[in-house]
Amino acid sequence: MFLRLFKRFFLLLLLVQCSQLYCDSTVVDATIVVVATNVTYQDRIAAFGPRLSDEGLFGYLVLVEDIEPDNKKGCSKLKNSIEVENQIVLVERGQCSFIEKVRNMQASGAIAVVVGDNERNGLITMYATGDTSDVKIPSVFVAQSEYRAIKSTIELSKQVEVQLVKDNLLQWPLLDVIIVVILSPTVMMIFIYVLWRIRQRQRRKQDIAPQQVVGNLATKIFFDSKRQENEPQECAICLEDYVDEDELRILPCKHEFHIVCIDSWLTTRKKFCPICKRDICTPTEETPLLTNNEPTP
Repeated sequence: MFLRLFKRFFLLLLLVQCSQLYCDSTVVDATIVVVATNVTYQDRIAAFGPRLSDEGLFGYLVLVEDIEPDNKKGCSKLKNSIEVENQIVLVERGQCSFIEKVRNMQASGAIAVVVGDNERNGLITMYATGDTSDVKIPSVFVAQSEYRAIKSTIELSKQVEVQLVKDNLLQWPLLDVIIVVILSPTVMMIFIYVLWRIRQRQRRKQDIAPQQVVGNLATKIFFDSKRQENEPQECAICLEDYVDEDELRILPCKHEFHIVCIDSWLTTRKKFCPICKRDICTPTEETPLLTNNEPTP
């Protein structure tokens, strides 16, 4: 019963963890925060360049096409780099690779780059091949709806201070996966194994006779001259003949064995007579107090 309840509890816990994991994986923690209004826009950090710090990165957001209308995709270095020095630059996706855009804006003096998609409304991770150790500024990607909303904000306010918040997307969901997929089943298997061992021990304890009960059984000293005609001449456990002065244990069923042989049998294997399978702990008219002598578990 306890094992069944534990399994149900674990399944419920697993469902909760999985649902939490699903929610965490569908909500992008990395955001662009407009400082003045506290409006947030979802983004995704690039696979190249430095990571954002815990405090994030503050700066004014500049639209490249406002500076050079023919270079809104950032595929070449800005001619007038003074306009973007120490600013966060917003460029549009297309015409050249992501790494080229970031390198061009870095060479123009920008402290970070936001790449917006004006065609598709979905987040992607920006990758680059080859050596990217020369990239010293962070860059993020925003989907179509976020890109257009940010552009509108810049066009209305001109001076837009933003904060790029650290991307935790790849940290907590991965930790949740490790906990749910690896640690939780491991803990459950250990628990089940320990429970199985405890039950096996309890069952084995029920299958054997208490030492006190065995010690209270009758004994006698064997003498061949006193042996009755119907009495056995050998021990049914070790199959050795009785010799004079052997100590024998007499079970309630009247079967006799060497004390060493039968005591070991009853206390380590089974509490039944090896010949007739009778339970020696069952009270009889001759041994009514056997079960009362059994210690309370």
